[in-house]
Amino acid sequence: MNVLLVISLASLIIFIGFLGDLAFKKLRFPDILVLLLIGYLIVFFLKTNEYLVLNEYMPLAATISLIIILFEGGLTLNLSSTRKILKDSVLMAISYYSVSFLLIYISLFLLKINDLSALLYASILSAPSVVIIISLINRSNMDDEKRHKYILYGTILDLISIIVTISIIQYYPITFNNLIKVVASIISVVILQSFIGVLAGILWTEILRKIGNIDLSYMLTLAYVLAIYSISSLLWNNGMITVIVIGLILANSNKIRNILGIKDFVVDENIMKFNREVSFFFRTIIFVSIGSMLYIAKINFHILLIISIILIIIYFVQILTTKFVENAIINRHFHYLMPRGLTQITMAILVYSSGYKNYDIIYVVTFIIIITNIITPLFIYFSKIKNILKNK
Repeated sequence: MNVLLVISLASLIIFIGFLGDLAFKKLRFPDILVLLLIGYLIVFFLKTNEYLVLNEYMPLAATISLIIILFEGGLTLNLSSTRKILKDSVLMAISYYSVSFLLIYISLFLLKINDLSALLYASILSAPSVVIIISLINRSNMDDEKRHKYILYGTILDLISIIVTISIIQYYPITFNNLIKVVASIISVVILQSFIGVLAGILWTEILRKIGNIDLSYMLTLAYVLAIYSISSLLWNNGMITVIVIGLILANSNKIRNILGIKDFVVDENIMKFNREVSFFFRTIIFVSIGSMLYIAKINFHILLIISIILIIIYFVQILTTKFVENAIINRHFHYLMPRGLTQITMAILVYSSGYKNYDIIYVVTFIIIITNIITPLFIYFSKIKNILKNK
């Protein structure tokens, strides 16, 4: 593939990614489907080496995307607005994830799916995509408190899913004999990484205050986050919690600095905007690349059965959790919790690149993303029609 063709394709992909994102915000049309189709068509017409993409380039893009997802998750946690709703959001997140995880794991285990595969499917697909939740909810007519609750809820679910999946990769097999040791290890890592994240976050806010709003301070912040993640990964094999906490400190810098008696400083909002732009870029790359994998997808009855069972469980758990938490059989906003997206495919790629060389996990996660992103807008549309007819 020559250089000019690569540049032209990159330009086309970014344009289509932007238009898809715009269509999603305006019309709720799932842009993920457009990106997947573009990836499929590129391989179909150009016959590129899709295995090379998955094995050589995707792990790097997935790792950077994970860092950005975690950092952005921390940036969305505004302490002043989340204090009142934190308890409800945590309760909803733990309820949803626990029930979904157990049902997916037990169902797949009974189908004779091997233990590790069942655990990974359950850990990755038991949480919705917070990026899609935020976009859908910001276009809804929810009141502000419920809006913040659902966004916080989705963020917590995303973080739980990432932590559980990475823990399974690192500590599997987890037996009854080493369970206490594994739990103690996870807790100690969370505490130590949180401590490093707090120190790193406070240090960076002070550095930003000293240097002022210089040009490209957002690039420096991204470089700093990547560097701290790397150091944390060298010490504990991952830097997830550290990155989340840095984002949390930056988002609440003024409040935290007041508590510590340090001079006031508010982080430039351009840093948060730039993070979203970087997230868009890697999100576009990942879904186009995954679309290229669909060209060689070998879908059989075994994979279709796994996909069907997981989809049924996702829908059932939404109803169950809504009934338990909000005392409503079907809450009119609960469809927003169905779509899977960037976090899920990122985790599937990282699982594959960590040594779990099974393409099925990529295919299953991809097709669940496709199906949930198709049926969610339909559910929302028919739910609105039902409410309109009911109110007449």
